[in-house]
Parts: sequence; C-alpha cells; structure tokens
Amino acid sequence: MAKQALTEKQKKFIDFYIQTGNASEAARQAGYAEKTAPFIGAENLQKPHIKEAVAARLKELDDERTADTKEILQYL
Repeated sequence: MAKQALTEKQKKFIDFYIQTGNASEAARQAGYAEKTAPFIGAENLQKPHIKEAVAARLKELDDERTADTKEILQYL
C-alpha cells in the first residue's frame, strides 16, 4: 500500500497541532473554515497518515532535544 501524501493544509495542521495541542485551533490556523475547523481537526487526528506524521514529527523534535553520546562526552 502506497503512503498517502499530505496536502499543504494537512502539513500546516500538523505543525500547528504540535504547537498548540488543540485540533480545532490548528485547523483554523492551517486555513480550514472557521465553521468546520472543530470537525476537520478531529477528523484529521483520526486519519492514519496524519497520525503517523504527527508521531514522526514529535519524535524528530524529541531527538533534537536529546543529547547523543558524542555530545555528552564533549560536554564532560
């Protein structure tokens, strides 16, 4: 099964969701209509390819904040 590509709005939604932790607000900021933002936000979080992208981005951010062995040894 081919990996589904994210739309530009979905990419923005992911970034704003990670920043705010609020699906409705993330949908609004990503450009979805004010009226449908709460529904779209909740719906986006149920889509497997968006859930995977959020998890991957969170892991990427966590890896950036975590020092690796080389950095620790340089510090010491």
